[in-house]
Amino acid sequence: MVLGLDHIGIIVRDLTQAIDQYQAVLGLSVSRIEDYDNGLLTIAFLPIPTNGQENGPQIELLQPHRPTCSAWRFLEDKGEGIEHLAFRTDSIDNDLTEMILKGIPLWDQSARPGAEGTRIAFIDPAGLSGCLVELVSLISP
Repeated sequence: MVLGLDHIGIIVRDLTQAIDQYQAVLGLSVSRIEDYDNGLLTIAFLPIPTNGQENGPQIELLQPHRPTCSAWRFLEDKGEGIEHLAFRTDSIDNDLTEMILKGIPLWDQSARPGAEGTRIAFIDPAGLSGCLVELVSLISP
């Protein structure tokens, strides 16, 4: 099911300021900045060094732009901080089917397009002791 940690999603008010902080404090560099879902979010990806391994975990900094976004509501309710953990899987559709059969509460009943050419789905925090978890699967070429 889970192949490894994909990223840690952190909601921020000011993406430029957050990038500067992560570079100055941790020495992390941005690999990519993406406009997501027609301006709903701007996302910056900062790979975490992992002893030369490719496709290691990343910090995902998310700046919401509209009140219709769940990240906006998170920022308003809780302020900046870790919103979710994302785990990579190679069979997101099978994983979701299995979770539905087990009665695990989900935000997404099926995978949808994610950032960086991925497919994603969120597990309701009630299913994992209050932690919002995202499943991430690469789109097959």
